[in-house]
Amino acid sequence: MRKSQAAKFLDISEKTLERLAKNGEISSKLEKGKTRDVVIFDEEELKTYKEKRESAKQRRPAISTDEPSVLSLIPSQIQTNMDNLDRQIQTLSFTPMIQALESLAEAQRMLSLQNKLMLNLSDSALFSGLSVTFLERAVKDGKLKTFAGLRGSKVIRKTDLERFITNL
Repeated sequence: MRKSQAAKFLDISEKTLERLAKNGEISSKLEKGKTRDVVIFDEEELKTYKEKRESAKQRRPAISTDEPSVLSLIPSQIQTNMDNLDRQIQTLSFTPMIQALESLAEAQRMLSLQNKLMLNLSDSALFSGLSVTFLERAVKDGKLKTFAGLRGSKVIRKTDLERFITNL
């Protein structure tokens, strides 16, 4: 039997069949073909190998009978479990934790602003406590000077911002 036929017979790929032959699990012979040598496998040996492989496979049930299944619960028990879970979720409150994380992030950002000499408009608003719109209006009115930052952004010198805040 040729390689492609043998692979199809065993329901494996030709590469797997080659590996089995290389490892000596299945024997093969080379025979002269019309244009090149052809690998031939013994049909009886392939049948024996297939039977041995199929008998070695362990068949396990899809659902284990050792553990109780969710399907075995009574609908009222399922509803009780769902109600308990719902009550537990309602008692959890993530709001204080979220607020703490937000204030920590803002504190870290404020700390990073302490060492900067130039601030963009959003950082200037955070540093001064004023709104971005208010700062933009002050820039437009000429009360606050800006400089060209990276990629066309506007930056404000920190000392100019501090002076502007004290003159308000």
